[in-house]
Amino acid sequence: MMQKPVRLALRENYVRTLPTRKLSVSAAAVAALLCLGAATISHGADVADNAAENQGPLADIIVTATRHDESLSKVPISVTAVTQEAMDIKGIKDISDIARFTPGVTVDTSGTNNIAIRGISSSGGAGTTGIYIDDTPIQIRALAFNPDDALPKSFDIDRVEVLRGPQGTLFGAGSEGGTVRYITTQPSLTKTSFYSRDEVSYTEGGAPSYEAGVAGGMPLIDGKLGARLTIWYRRDGGYIDHIDPTSLQTIEKNANYEQTFLARLSTLWQVSDSWSVQPSIYYQDRFRNEFNDYWPLYSNPSNNRFVSADPDTRTDPDRFYLASFKVEGDIGIAKLISNTSFYHRIEETGYSGTLYNLGFYQSGVFINGDGSPASSTYPLLDGSGVHLPPGLTNYRSPASIDNTQRNFAQEIRLQSNDPSAKLQWTTGLFASVNRQSYTEQIHDPMLNALSVGLTGATYDNWFGYTDNAGNYIPTLFDPHYPQDSYFLHTRAKDQQIAAFGEGTYSFTDQFKLTLGARMSWTQFSNDSLTGGPQLFYINTAVDSSEKEKSFTPKLSFSYQMDPNNLFYFTYAKGFRPGGANNPVPYPACAEDFSNFGITGSPATFGSDSVHSFEVGAKNNFDNRVKIASSVYYIRWNHIQQTVVPPICQISFIDNLGTAIAKGVDLQAEVAITDNFTAEFSTGYTDARYTASGGFANPDPTAPPNQPIVERGDAISGQSGQPNAPFTASLGLEYKFNVFNVPSFVRFDDEYESRNHYNSPSQDINTAQFDDANYHLSATNFASARAGASFGTLQIAAFCDNLMDTHTVTNYEWTIDPGDGNSRLERQFAFRPRTFGVTFTYRH
Repeated sequence: MMQKPVRLALRENYVRTLPTRKLSVSAAAVAALLCLGAATISHGADVADNAAENQGPLADIIVTATRHDESLSKVPISVTAVTQEAMDIKGIKDISDIARFTPGVTVDTSGTNNIAIRGISSSGGAGTTGIYIDDTPIQIRALAFNPDDALPKSFDIDRVEVLRGPQGTLFGAGSEGGTVRYITTQPSLTKTSFYSRDEVSYTEGGAPSYEAGVAGGMPLIDGKLGARLTIWYRRDGGYIDHIDPTSLQTIEKNANYEQTFLARLSTLWQVSDSWSVQPSIYYQDRFRNEFNDYWPLYSNPSNNRFVSADPDTRTDPDRFYLASFKVEGDIGIAKLISNTSFYHRIEETGYSGTLYNLGFYQSGVFINGDGSPASSTYPLLDGSGVHLPPGLTNYRSPASIDNTQRNFAQEIRLQSNDPSAKLQWTTGLFASVNRQSYTEQIHDPMLNALSVGLTGATYDNWFGYTDNAGNYIPTLFDPHYPQDSYFLHTRAKDQQIAAFGEGTYSFTDQFKLTLGARMSWTQFSNDSLTGGPQLFYINTAVDSSEKEKSFTPKLSFSYQMDPNNLFYFTYAKGFRPGGANNPVPYPACAEDFSNFGITGSPATFGSDSVHSFEVGAKNNFDNRVKIASSVYYIRWNHIQQTVVPPICQISFIDNLGTAIAKGVDLQAEVAITDNFTAEFSTGYTDARYTASGGFANPDPTAPPNQPIVERGDAISGQSGQPNAPFTASLGLEYKFNVFNVPSFVRFDDEYESRNHYNSPSQDINTAQFDDANYHLSATNFASARAGASFGTLQIAAFCDNLMDTHTVTNYEWTIDPGDGNSRLERQFAFRPRTFGVTFTYRH
């Protein structure tokens, strides 16, 4: 629950695997044909002329990573840019797929969508990765239970730019590890265009998936007014059956389906030769039914049988819209850009409150004075399933979480207008007011019936506390939350004002120096109320705030040795603002606080920051081999970290520990022949704590308290697992003609290594240690695509998870019963082998 067991998450839906090895063209073709049962088809009118299909991750495309239009090969930043054409030919649907082709990036797709770049990720506090739709940041703050970031789907996205390394100068707070930018397709004043993508697929052991989408743009008044409209729908069929935990009868087959609807309208009005305005609205409605965890107790992954016996039915509707109004003006020596935006999001999610409650109640609530269990059916929950007494098999206590974001942002930039000038510069002001609300409830209308059935006594005999006079005070249901055994309601507001500037001066055509800085003033306020019988105490309210300012400089030196070889060095600082904790009632966590040596959780926590040093190169050899590489060293100070007390499990955030992330990443594209290309990316990151973090023992004569994090522990994010240190991907593509029809076959393979270092929860020397946690195995994910082009129509067949691997990608445990009984485990794995056909049309 929110502050109760931190949700472990699937580290990445499509994670890497199979040892990266070269496969012959014929082997890739045969693999695709075996999976799909037929040769298939792709895009483009002519192999030689189809530049879009030749665009690999390092193709010479234009990006705006520096807020100026620049060639990707000339930007002294570690950037991966993926165009819409490249996404289509690789079958990329979302950020998880993009991460498979991007070194140093992993995504938790169990629901939080948390993005970790170069090992910088955290289980609490503000986001560590900036997420932008065009010029608007949309990331969410972790107010309590791991939050879910809303990420756009890939349809009608012109390109996605992944900027690795802190981007604090131009993109501000939260871009500590890097920034992900979704650049939407813009309306045109002179050109009519049309794009559609339709797909149907089938998952072995599951249900069909399908999508349909159209996007079109045209000038409404030639040269003066243009518009673009996008409409898209996708349904991903489920493959996990939901059964009743007592009768084991099927409730719903293929229950974990997901469907998304997307609509966007953007218009461009050229008011005069110098000024234009662009209003737009982006709407996305995603609905997820059940989640992607399964119970190995009842499942047989080798036969693609995945089963969940979760007592609760869980849904996750998630809707947002982004309205923006952009003004651009040419004022001679500079361009003025103003972007005003409002982002509104409502998500209704949850977790298995019934499983949490059964574990929580049996671990120390319904216990007699002599320490014996008060329940004849104890344990209620163990490794063999759920055990409810007769007459109470319908006990349910679902948990719901309502997240709301209302963000207003205003940015005004002035930037140089002459690309041939020696000094290229950008300066501006940014202001935002972000409001979030969070309501978590464990609905427990049968608590009293459960208590009577198990112990013969009503719930108020067990839920309460003894005051200083020795009187027992029962904790009753709150009249405002009459059926909630636990509730938390939080309202928070982030306010930020920032001034920033960055300039690049060319001493010669070869030597350039970039200097940048951003000064930010942030204020955070938090108003929380929590209560319910599970806290054994009266309701607790907290109203707190935090003010800070931060200075984030940047220095970069680049050397363009010749048109094909660029070398650079960059120092950059990034930060994320501090915040406030929700109330943690003392009676519920008194024993934990005593063990920690503190009298209560801190009301607030401060900002943290990273200092990054990077040396990189971008090299082009005869236009046959393109390589982008970098080596980096990042020091992360004063880390915002979630602390999960092992007994009460009501978490809070504090600044604990220091870490170092160091590594290397490389991307390469090789034209083996004119028609045969290979793409390779790899990254290695060693991200670990260099200093222990915890609470000092107030008694100097007593042994020190156990640390919360220990030196040498691996950094772990919201997934609860440390990120894989080594990742690699290989893509092979061959183009050929069949009866004068341009055709292709493509094979992709992604590998993610095992992390041999313990996370804090796997380290026996920390207060968060849980001996049930284990290290995940290395993973491998392979896919094949093949197709042909018929004019402007692309028809491509594909097979994802080609080898039908079922490696466990994450897991979670129920609460330890505390008596040596086994615990119930839930696991995550890849979607089983999926094959289908995609139809893409461009005009």
